[in-house]
Parts: sequence; C-alpha cells; structure tokens
Amino acid sequence: MVESNLNPNNTKSTRAKEFQRRPKEPILIIEDKKENQVLLEAICKRIGMETEIAEDGKVALDLASKRSYSLYLVDLMMPVMDGKTFILERKKLEPSAVFIVQTAIDQTEEIIEIMKLGVYDYLLKPLHVEIVSDRLEKALEYVYLKRMESVLIDEESKELKSQLEWLNYKESHRKTNEVNSELYSILNLKTTLMQGSGLGAMSTIIDSIQQIKVDQGKDYLINKEFWDLLYENHEHNMAMMSGLDLAVDIIQNNANLVRRKSEELLGILPSLVESFRTEIEEREIKVNLPVVKQSVYLDFDIESMKLAIHEIITNGLKYSKKKSHFDVFVTFVDGYFCLSAKNNIIEDEYAKQLTNSEKRLIEPFYRIHPPVESFYSKEKFSLGLGLTMVDFILHRHNGMFFIRNAIDHTTEVKADCIIAEIFLPIQNEKETNHE
Repeated sequence: MVESNLNPNNTKSTRAKEFQRRPKEPILIIEDKKENQVLLEAICKRIGMETEIAEDGKVALDLASKRSYSLYLVDLMMPVMDGKTFILERKKLEPSAVFIVQTAIDQTEEIIEIMKLGVYDYLLKPLHVEIVSDRLEKALEYVYLKRMESVLIDEESKELKSQLEWLNYKESHRKTNEVNSELYSILNLKTTLMQGSGLGAMSTIIDSIQQIKVDQGKDYLINKEFWDLLYENHEHNMAMMSGLDLAVDIIQNNANLVRRKSEELLGILPSLVESFRTEIEEREIKVNLPVVKQSVYLDFDIESMKLAIHEIITNGLKYSKKKSHFDVFVTFVDGYFCLSAKNNIIEDEYAKQLTNSEKRLIEPFYRIHPPVESFYSKEKFSLGLGLTMVDFILHRHNGMFFIRNAIDHTTEVKADCIIAEIFLPIQNEKETNHE
C-alpha cells in the first residue's frame, strides 16, 4: 500500500477523513459488560461510525438476521452464547462477514485458534482507544475493498460477454469500415499533434521567433524565453519519437511468453507504483495494492507486461481527482486472471464524453483529454498510443484489455470512476517456456 503524506503537520484524523471510504451499515458490538459497551460505542462514534449493541451471541444472531452490518466486534467470553459460537453460526449465513474479536487471553496458542475461525483481526484487553480506532479504520476499508472486488467480478463477467459481441461486430464490419478507420486515425493524429507541447506548439513558437528576431548581420538575436520554450518542446518531441520507436519495436518483435506464477506478475506492482512517488504525493492520492492468496499459472512476457501495467498506472494517476484513491484489484473470472485498476475521475467536460467514447479509447492517437504536461516524462508511449499498445500487448498474450467508466456504488456517496482491466487466461499446470 502506498500512502501520500504530503502535509506532515495535518493530524491523523484529518488525513483519514480525506481518504475515508467505508460501508454505510453500522458496526454491531457484541459485548456483555456495560463499561466495554460504552467504551466501544464511543470509539466508533469518534471515527464516524454508527453502532448497535448486543449483550450476547444469541441476541446478535437475531439482530443480524434482520439487517446488515459492516462488521462484527465480538467479545469471546459471554453468557448464553459465546463469541466463538456466534462467529461459527453467523458464517453459515454470511460467509463473507468480517469479525474483530476481543480477548483477554494473550497466549500464542489461543491467538492461533482465534485466527483459525476466519476472523479479520483481534484486540487484546484491556482495550486502548488508539489501537481500537486504528484496527477499526483498517477493517472498514477492507470491507469496502472486498465489496468492490465482488462488484468487479459481476461486472467483469458481463464485460467478457459484451467484448466477445463487440469483437464479432468489428470483424463483420471490418472490410466496409477500413477506409473510415484509416481516416479516423489520421484525424486523431492531427488532433493529438496540435494539442499541448510538441509539433503544434513548436510551429507556433518558431512563427513568433521569426516575427520578433533581431537581424545582426551574421546572427539573429532572439528572446531567451522563446528559446527555452523551443527547447522544452524539442524535449517533448524527442519523447514522442522515443514512444513511437518503442511501439514499433513491440509490434515488430514477438513476445517471449513464459509460464510463471501469478505472484511474479503481481510482484512488479510495488516498484512500478514507487516510480510515481512524486506524482502521487503532489496529487495526494492513496494507492491500494491487492493482497492475493490464490496463485495460478499464467503465460506472459514480463517486460511487455511491465510496460502495459505502467501505462495503466500512468493513465489512472494522470486523470485522477486530487485527494482520491487509486485501487488495484485481482479477481478470477471465467478462467481468466483479471487485474483491475480503478480511479476516481475529475468531473469536467471531458469526463462527460467518456460514456460515449469507451470503445474508441484504444484507437491509435485517440485522446479525450489534452496532454497532461506534468506526466510527459513518465509516459512510455505518446501521441495517444498508450492504451492502444496495452490492447496490442494483451492480444499478444491471448488476453483482453477493457477500459470503461463506472459508478462506485460501494459507499454512501456515489462517485464516477474509470476501471481499466487486463485479462490473462489461466493455465492449468506448469509447462516449459515457449514463444
């Protein structure tokens, strides 16, 4: 997990409030002692969560049958029905329920037995306010992320079917639309070249220099500011040429697909995110990376996939709203390993175009937003080719790439977001390397 800490003078609670994402249901406190009920209720109120209280496991089961709770804060030792029995009974009806257990027993064997129940975390008595607050904050965000994963799995299954229909449609209309496709690419390239720094800006600067230059015989005298602008645009042009060279190199050379475990692919995420440390801190974005226990075999070229994931991170961070989250999820859908990146978008005129332009985002040279100058040094590709190359790389891997806009329904306040997804087919067993 990468977390921005730009303003060290801010209090922890202020930063937490800025980045707060949590379910809307209350916490169910299951505790028989009145003094602990009061303490836990006050802590939950302090972090902005509503609560309900059950004095034993039997009452808690009855309450949980009537409404949903974000998580269960359970005391192990209670009359009528103890915490362990409650957890086992509730898991039968709600397998995904999240439990935090309170216990006064500080013994390794007992702690291991508690964790075997499938609980999220445990708290040792006597309870400390700061520790309880911190554990609850983390647990609530965990609930949010797990619900987001569940939503993604449903949407990804639908997206796979939709993509197959789209591919069939494209193939049936390919020949009749070849001329239009080439025309769109030319128009996209023209628009891209004229946006931001680069050839379009360079032409304007040269025109300005031509008008204001001072003829000194064998030399021309020009304004220093204009020269600095010209050189800056030259650097942008060199970056564009480098991106084109890289794209051509990828297209002309076959990917070296090697069968590896999925954790090897996930292992590149921390270093890729770390390379964006400056941009993350400037925008005060919190990046959440996945913790995945399941391991599968995938066929992939590690260098190609680094480029693809780097581009997805670049695209996500570049268009993220300030003081927001960038979430990476891993799911397993219909025989595919799926890595998804979600970012909250800036709500502007460009965002309104996304709904009608999703399918065009992978077209060569196509852009909705103008270039973000602060990211030009981070872009491996340029000219609006980034997502095109991600799509190409995934097809080389017999996989798929989608990017779509969505609405985040997992919190009380709905928010527009973009989800980029790469799908790689899961392989049955380890085999020798192949191309």
